[in-house]
Amino acid sequence: MKAFARLLALWLAASHLLVVSTQSVAAAAAPVPPAQEEGEQDAAQPKFLFWGILLNMAMKLAMSALSSWLNDRLTESLNDPATLKKLNANSTTALIVPLARYALGAKSAGAPANVVVGEPNAPIRVENGQENYQGAHVAIVGFDRQGQATGLRPVSEGFKDGDRIKLKVLPTFDSLLVIENITPTGERKQIYPARADEAVRLQHGVEVLLPLNRNDYFEFAGATGDEQLVVTLRDPRSLTGNASTAPANRQDDATGSRFVQETPPGTYPLISQSLKLQHSH
Repeated sequence: MKAFARLLALWLAASHLLVVSTQSVAAAAAPVPPAQEEGEQDAAQPKFLFWGILLNMAMKLAMSALSSWLNDRLTESLNDPATLKKLNANSTTALIVPLARYALGAKSAGAPANVVVGEPNAPIRVENGQENYQGAHVAIVGFDRQGQATGLRPVSEGFKDGDRIKLKVLPTFDSLLVIENITPTGERKQIYPARADEAVRLQHGVEVLLPLNRNDYFEFAGATGDEQLVVTLRDPRSLTGNASTAPANRQDDATGSRFVQETPPGTYPLISQSLKLQHSH
């Protein structure tokens, strides 16, 4: 605002000079302040807390905010055995819990897929201490028969017959997660946890591998046709009917997939993504 006021004063001084012509050019032209370096411009921008991190007010895009939040939390390579050991240790913080604990009579935490590709339009903001977006990072992790990780990939790549995989999940919010299978005949059944009235409780900011047991994996074989896994991640408070109805937005890269969903006041995140299974013939 001060810079704008100085520019306005310069413009008015120049106009006055043109109309009246009573001041010298030297008197009319105020000194121009030196240009700020890029780092100084960033420091001058007011900042605010979003998911517990300081963001520049110029940062308006939810995906950029999520990338900043993930910066020192996300595992981007599993080449070091210590990394996999840490993820398995993190997974012990997650628990399988009954849904009735969160919503009396709740039968399932699953939901239809609601994900679109791309950046959401609404700018990020904080109202009454509440962020208007929540998000998560999800990756498919391949494993060989000896239990060694073979790589990370985004959910858009899906998986195929014989693949042995886990899902790596890192949410910005305390979450309930379930994984369902939709068979080629259209039958839908929750497969993790095995009971439809249970879900996995995840802590925000804690990256885990699913299934939680280090020796368990997802593996499919023997069927033909289109098959899907549906991964649903939701705030427990969304079970009472106030889930956000905004689409969840997704962006993919080599390390996995980023999801964000707008959560207007009084609503809570519900992100549901379908993973395609490619059967071999």
